[in-house]
Amino acid sequence: MSRLPSRPRPYEPEIEKLMEGMRFDGPAPRHLMQALAHSPKFLMRFQAMGGTLLFRGKLPAREREIAIMRTGARTRSEYEWGMHVRLYQESCNLTDAQVTATREGKWNDPVWTAREQLVLRTVDELHDTSTVSDMLWKELAAAWPEEQLVELILTIGYYHMAAFFLNATGVALEEGAARFPEKVS
Repeated sequence: MSRLPSRPRPYEPEIEKLMEGMRFDGPAPRHLMQALAHSPKFLMRFQAMGGTLLFRGKLPAREREIAIMRTGARTRSEYEWGMHVRLYQESCNLTDAQVTATREGKWNDPVWTAREQLVLRTVDELHDTSTVSDMLWKELAAAWPEEQLVELILTIGYYHMAAFFLNATGVALEEGAARFPEKVS
């Protein structure tokens, strides 16, 4: 149930342009953007950061999406998890078993490569402790250049923020996005 209804039009010209410029192969995050439109300055900055992470980052898309899906699952954000499953599962070559593992599996599930397990471990440690252990940091630093390591941490943090907003405000799910099964562990 939505606690924060979509902001009705008319929007400020820059917000209108942003809304009209959203192009996705699949569902677009319209309900999210319409909720954020209650605060245009934050909508613009939220969209700028999200766009940078999704479309201008250096982190491989598959690793980015594993991190985002796991973050959505760990925060119980059906909206975030479902949108990324629908929009990126195929293009990132994620199997149904891997998508399920983002939601229900352990970080060391055998469906993942060693590098992907590091991504999941990072999400889990950040979610559980708000930091990463020295041991994990050493493994991350050996696997990614610093620019990508910064991006991985920021991606996980950004999608935590997005999930908190979505969950707290009850933004309506987008038609066509994937859904959690009835029971999420």
